Amino acid sequence: MKSIKTKILTSMLSVVLLGSVLIGVISALMNAKGIDSQLESTIGPSTHIAAHAIGWKLENYWTPLKEAAALDVFRNSTPTDETLGQITADIASRNGFIYVGKMDISGTASTGENYGDKDYFQKCKESMKPYISDIMNDGSQMVFLLEVPIIKDDKFNGLVYGAINADFLTEIVTDLKMGNDGVAYILDSHGNVIGHPDRSFVEDGSNMIELAKNDESVSDIAEVHQHMLNNESGFGKYQYNGDNKLLGYAPIEGIENWSLGIEVSQHEFKSSLDRSILMTIIVVIAVIIVSFIITVILARSISKPIRSCVARLEQLSNGDLQSIIPHFKSKDETASLTQCLEVTINRLRYIVDDVSNNLGKMANGNFQEPPANTYYGDFIAIETSMKSIFKSLNNTLSDISQSVHLVNSSAEQVATGSQQLSQGATEQAASIEELAATINDISSHVQSNASTAQTANNNAHQAGSDMKQSNEKMNELINAIHEINSTSDKISVIIKTIEDIAFQTNILALNAAVEASHAGEAGKGFAVVADEVRELASKSSEASQTTITLIEESITAVHKGKKLADETAQSLLSTVEEVNNVIGMLEQISVSSQDQSESIQQISLAVEQISQVVQMTSATSEESAATAAELSNQAQIMDESVSKFHLMRS
Repeated sequence: MKSIKTKILTSMLSVVLLGSVLIGVISALMNAKGIDSQLESTIGPSTHIAAHAIGWKLENYWTPLKEAAALDVFRNSTPTDETLGQITADIASRNGFIYVGKMDISGTASTGENYGDKDYFQKCKESMKPYISDIMNDGSQMVFLLEVPIIKDDKFNGLVYGAINADFLTEIVTDLKMGNDGVAYILDSHGNVIGHPDRSFVEDGSNMIELAKNDESVSDIAEVHQHMLNNESGFGKYQYNGDNKLLGYAPIEGIENWSLGIEVSQHEFKSSLDRSILMTIIVVIAVIIVSFIITVILARSISKPIRSCVARLEQLSNGDLQSIIPHFKSKDETASLTQCLEVTINRLRYIVDDVSNNLGKMANGNFQEPPANTYYGDFIAIETSMKSIFKSLNNTLSDISQSVHLVNSSAEQVATGSQQLSQGATEQAASIEELAATINDISSHVQSNASTAQTANNNAHQAGSDMKQSNEKMNELINAIHEINSTSDKISVIIKTIEDIAFQTNILALNAAVEASHAGEAGKGFAVVADEVRELASKSSEASQTTITLIEESITAVHKGKKLADETAQSLLSTVEEVNNVIGMLEQISVSSQDQSESIQQISLAVEQISQVVQMTSATSEESAATAAELSNQAQIMDESVSKFHLMRS
């Protein structure tokens, strides 16, 4: 559980910290946005002005060359004419060229060398418009070669060229840098750096667009440079050498298709912002420390009185009404809290003292003065309860005093009646003991009869079981005789079949004899066989007749045995029924004997219980007599005890 001090510290510091951080973040964002806006508003116009100035300076170079290309001397003379040489030297000295000359239609220059295969010559010849070459080294320095075509009869008739030192661009961009870390540079139409404060970029032909094809780390710069090549103006942001850069760019007016970019370091211009953020952090930390100190002092001034009151309330909850009550010199709610605590403890002390006084009187037997003080609020219930207790105890003790006298007189009467009851109960106990002995003898005889009946019943059951088994055996015998009878019938059928066979054999033998007689000598052997077959048939017929006679006698004997077996089975069934009737009667006798035995046992138990009750009654009567005497003595003692209380008489 968090304390009030902790809650105050947490809440105050959270609010202060959150507010300070929000103010610092908002201030930093606003300052950063303001610096970016200021840089853009400064770089944009500066870039356009510088680009216009460079275009104007280049135009100063183009103008004398264009004028020279329009002169007849350049149209009609050869590149090596001495007159032309003096004119070109004068143009160069007056307009800042390193040298000026002419190339004829084949590309032969004033120096006598032929440059017809050079890219800049071919481009000027094809377009018939002024053209500036890429930056190049003429052997001693980095130069640009400006060419203006000579048009004669609307045809290309050579060109006027003038070389200018490339360092003039470096001088221009060096003066254009903003801040200590800022730079300005110029890109040609191919993306090559042709003007930069650091000459190495120009001499090495630095091209970020080509470099980005193999190095993704400069892709952001290459993207901005691509916008510059598209003759666009605007702003770009990228990171270079671990610093965030802001670049303003604009195209340079003229035929060169160059573009100027002015780069500034955001870190340099935002150093004041970093200092502002640092100061904000320092202020936030200082505010937090001061707020912490103030909050601790405030929380302590609030929590200390509350802790003291809590400690005193804990003592109060343990029943301590005498300890010192804390006091604090203040004019806020903590002073009211301690005052209320003091009033509460004083009132509780008053109520406890009054309750103790009244209960002490009651404990000493003084019920003549009822509680008279008045309580307030929820303590009224204590006042009501205490007065009710006083009244109830007073009435109860009065009732007890009256009841004691009645109990004393009634106890004497109970003692006399108990003695008479004890004497009568003793006589009843003797009579019941004699009755119990007689019933026990009867119970013993009945149990013996029941046992004998049970034995007879068991024997009858055994005899019935044996008769049932004999009856089952007889039924099996009858079934066997029936099977023999059935088999005899089947034998008769077989014998009939044998007779038929003998008859057919005899006929067959007769037919064979007839056929043998027809055959004559050839059938004698066959006639002998026929005689043998006839004789065999005659013997089979005689044997079958003898068998039939024997079987008929067997069948007669079987029928007679079947009849005797049926009569025997019927006699056994009658005997079984009689035995079952006898078993049923014996079972009824056994059950009745058992019921009589159980009834006599219950009577015997009841008589024993009555005997015990009579004995207990006799003993209880004696104890009641003794108790009544003791009750009379205790009533006298209670009367003496109640008389010690001084009761209020209504």
